[in-house]
Amino acid sequence: MNTTRKGPSTLLKALFRVPVWMYQARLGFLFFGSLIVIVHRGRTSGNRVVTGLELLDRRNGELFVLSLWGTKSDWYRNIEANGVDELWDGMKRTGASFRVVASDEAFGILSKTEKAHKRLVRFFWPRMYPGYDFTDESRRALADSGVIVAFTAS
Repeated sequence: MNTTRKGPSTLLKALFRVPVWMYQARLGFLFFGSLIVIVHRGRTSGNRVVTGLELLDRRNGELFVLSLWGTKSDWYRNIEANGVDELWDGMKRTGASFRVVASDEAFGILSKTEKAHKRLVRFFWPRMYPGYDFTDESRRALADSGVIVAFTAS
């Protein structure tokens, strides 16, 4: 299974900006804890970048997200190069650290998310990850690709 794909279209990029605008207007609580925003620095430009991310899970003070375009996502490459400046969760804004989730833990998170959000997952994941077919083999390949990141507020 190919776990990376071409980047988002212009329309999709605009849609992804809506949560950021809402968080900047202090309306992030309207997402009921399903989205977070990270602030980071561009790896080459050094400019401030604000990115909205959908949560897969919350556990033991960590927030787990899936990188939609795998290790090719700009935000993913930026935080690997420069770290995270801020984490916005609801009304709370803090510093944050992150880690790339190990394969076995990622497999469990993917399984849990598939069960908890069947309709959304069935619609989006095959489009984001061509060839993803909800088998253990597909789930393992996605888990092995290092695309789940855990953020911890500091």
